Amino acid sequence: MVMPLVLLLAAPLLIQSQKPNGAVAQAPTPQAPSSQASTGPLAGGLFSAGQLRQRCLSNVPADASYCFAYITGVHDTVRAYEAWLNQREFCVPRHVPQGDLRQAFIDYLRDKPSDLSGEAASVVVVALKIRYACGSGPRGTPPAPSRSGKP
Repeated sequence: MVMPLVLLLAAPLLIQSQKPNGAVAQAPTPQAPSSQASTGPLAGGLFSAGQLRQRCLSNVPADASYCFAYITGVHDTVRAYEAWLNQREFCVPRHVPQGDLRQAFIDYLRDKPSDLSGEAASVVVVALKIRYACGSGPRGTPPAPSRSGKP
């Protein structure tokens, strides 16, 4: 199940277009405006929190879709590792809309603009940890299972 998630997260990097002569050309990668150096690409081509925030606030449908897919992909990846390690990083209630995850990220950066230059996935995790902290037990402690078998 991890493979499709990896492909989803890498999809923007793999988008290609076919030229009339059959050659394959790499699609251009959108860049942050030069006036916002703190939101530009990070070393190694990593996506910055500022770049993701720009997409999350954009009215362009492709940007909004990218934002939701990226944040949901980070959420799902962390949840997969949580199951493997038997440790919780954050406790998002069931059936929380993707828009709420997006808003947690945007609100976090509004309150902590110094993190705009941070790596996007790491900032998403911190934002979700703050918005959806797990119970009153020690951080990282999984919630006790309910008697009904439902979380």
